[in-house]
Amino acid sequence: MIQIKLIKEYSGKQLTNKFKKKYGSIEKLERMFKRNPEDMMLYGDLDDWIYFNEHHDEKIKETQVLITEKSNIDIIELELMGFIKNEHPKSISELAKIANKDLSSVQKKVNSLKEAGLIELKEGVKNSKIPIVNYDKIEITV
Repeated sequence: MIQIKLIKEYSGKQLTNKFKKKYGSIEKLERMFKRNPEDMMLYGDLDDWIYFNEHHDEKIKETQVLITEKSNIDIIELELMGFIKNEHPKSISELAKIANKDLSSVQKKVNSLKEAGLIELKEGVKNSKIPIVNYDKIEITV
């Protein structure tokens, strides 16, 4: 069994900004929670928003764990993830150019990374796909 931890770190200010985008205002979230007091997600978000409004610089770690029987991740895929994270390519073809690799092989590697849950693909211009690594750290335990 292989365990892969995807870790994202951000500040309390970044979290409160995320809540503003999601709910609009803390007052709106409070009203939503009053209408639905059993919703633990609303309760947790409200509690966090109140806390981190006063603790903007506090760091938060969000961890997602993937467990697999085997991993087909190779050094090229890890390299591609590094390029995606650091270079922010606007398409898979731009990623292939940055990595100096054949486009068809990069497309296959990107698809396997997406299927493994290690990257996301967002819609770009002219039907292109933008590869994104939304994690600051990846830990692999064998």
